[in-house]
Amino acid sequence: MLQYQIKKNDFLNRQYRDLMVFKLFTDEIYKKISSAIQYYPNFENWYYRNVIPSILNGDKEFIFELRNNRIVGLAIIKHSEQKLCHLSIFDEYQNRGYGLKLFEKSFQALGTNKPYLTVSEEKYVEFKRIFNYYGFKLKDKKLNTYRKNKYEYYFNN
Repeated sequence: MLQYQIKKNDFLNRQYRDLMVFKLFTDEIYKKISSAIQYYPNFENWYYRNVIPSILNGDKEFIFELRNNRIVGLAIIKHSEQKLCHLSIFDEYQNRGYGLKLFEKSFQALGTNKPYLTVSEEKYVEFKRIFNYYGFKLKDKKLNTYRKNKYEYYFNN
């Protein structure tokens, strides 16, 4: 009985430690991408109440771009919709081609070269050249989706 208790406690301690490491990791990721809140006012809520549980249940996934053992950017994908939910290259690593590599890793993980995605009107200007490069098709644009008097652009749906 005592031996079982020790093994059970070791397992629970390991589970707790793993959960704490996961929490610290996901909090650090959030800090790196939290600037998206300027385009998506409920971004923090979406990240913690939607993305993290969906990662744990396997529907969403982080895709990372690494250089010299450092994360230089990441994408959040949703398997059930073949959707690219978020993609960002961290400021200090931009304009080095990492974004294209991250797009392609996301395509591979989603099993499509034309994932469903949306983008804010400000980011549309920034991503337009890349969307044209990959042949993404603009399907719709909607006013007031996330912010008043701002458009959200819908691709490949």
